[in-house]
Amino acid sequence: MASAIILAVFVITAIVMPKANAGVEFNWKDQVGTAVIGVIIAATALLPTRPRLRADIHSVRTRAYLGPFREIPWDVIVAVQFPDKLRFARLVLPGEETIALYAVQRFDRERSVAVMRDLRALYEAASTTPSPD
Repeated sequence: MASAIILAVFVITAIVMPKANAGVEFNWKDQVGTAVIGVIIAATALLPTRPRLRADIHSVRTRAYLGPFREIPWDVIVAVQFPDKLRFARLVLPGEETIALYAVQRFDRERSVAVMRDLRALYEAASTTPSPD
C-alpha cells in the first residue's frame, strides 16, 4: 500500500509540474525524471516484502531481499537455529557457515515460532529418512 501511495504522489507531481511551476519552467524530461524517481522509491519500499522460505522433505529454498532462490538440501544442513540475540533465523552448514533466513524474523513472534517448529520437524524427518543411492 505504501509503495502505491508513493508512486501515485510522484506521478501526480509529474503531471502537474508544468502547471504549478512557481515561476520555473519544467519540460517533459523533468516530468519523466520525477516519475522514474517515484518508480525507484516505490520499488525500494517493496524490498521488505521480498524474502521467502519454502521447505519440503528434500530441501529448503530461501530468498533474501535481493537475488534468486537458493536451494539447500537437508543432508547439507547441520542445524536449524534461532539464536536469542539475532533478528533472523538461520541454517547452519558444515564449517560453521550460516545462511540467514530473512523470511523468519523475531518481529513476527508467533508466526516465527510456528515456522521454526515446522522447519525443525522437517529437519528431523529428513535426517531420519535414508537418502536414495
